[in-house]
Amino acid sequence: MDDNQTDITNEEQALESAPTRSGLDLTQPFSWQATEGRQVSRGVVWYVMLGVISIGLMALAIFIFKSITFAVLLVVIDIAVIVLTGKPPRSINYGISPKGIYVADKLYDFSEFRAFGVIDEPGSPSIIVLPVKRFSTGVTLYFNIEDGERIVDMLGARLPLQEVKLDLLEKVIRLIKL
Repeated sequence: MDDNQTDITNEEQALESAPTRSGLDLTQPFSWQATEGRQVSRGVVWYVMLGVISIGLMALAIFIFKSITFAVLLVVIDIAVIVLTGKPPRSINYGISPKGIYVADKLYDFSEFRAFGVIDEPGSPSIIVLPVKRFSTGVTLYFNIEDGERIVDMLGARLPLQEVKLDLLEKVIRLIKL
């Protein structure tokens, strides 16, 4: 056996003998279904503000930058934002197995990640799995509260838990309810 196979075998043996707080078998796959994010209610004021900001940007594009193309692009963006914000979040299948993490039937190997962190927001708890590669995006796993302990235990057996904070872009997106 080569060193890589020995490491995998040792890791599997460690997982089999690893006790958990809840006595769960971490070698068995676990799957769940959750919505991608939460449904945000936007009132009339939100849409009025979107219109005011868009008209201001269009005026800037036309009169200052002399760019009709950019003004038309802003209209297209507004239509896309209105259509997409009206859609309810879709339901996604998630899973964790000894092979890796499944998100909507796509497998991510554990070797692609360096750590994970829990984001506890009212109504939509989630886990962000942080990538090894610097410019790769993390994977967000949404879950129901009753599944949280098992998911954290299964990930914690393979990846270190790390405190994560939302970056500036995520904070702005949540602030403006996108």
